[in-house]
Amino acid sequence: MRLRQLDRRHAEVFPHRAAELAGETSGRGYLYQLASGLGWTSLPFLPLVGQPTLILAGADDPIIPLVNAKVMTRLIRHAQLHVYPDGHLGLLTMTDELAAVITAFLAVPR
Repeated sequence: MRLRQLDRRHAEVFPHRAAELAGETSGRGYLYQLASGLGWTSLPFLPLVGQPTLILAGADDPIIPLVNAKVMTRLIRHAQLHVYPDGHLGLLTMTDELAAVITAFLAVPR
């Protein structure tokens, strides 16, 4: 149910692109995407990231749980976590709010 709500929100924001994508998806393609996530992980390499890193995560993301972002924040030395009150498509549904967060992060002299 949650994923369908996100799909509806995306369709409202970008109706032409949502209709175009609807014809391009397949059950088999989705299964391949899920399977690809089982075979490789970047976790051992995250402590090697030295750059300041902004991690954006939706509090209500049904695809990538918030705990993933918290783990990445702990493993990347100079990471900053920003949790926004939305789901997986927050960059599309909360564009103005998240743009301000990204702009503020990039404005900090390093």
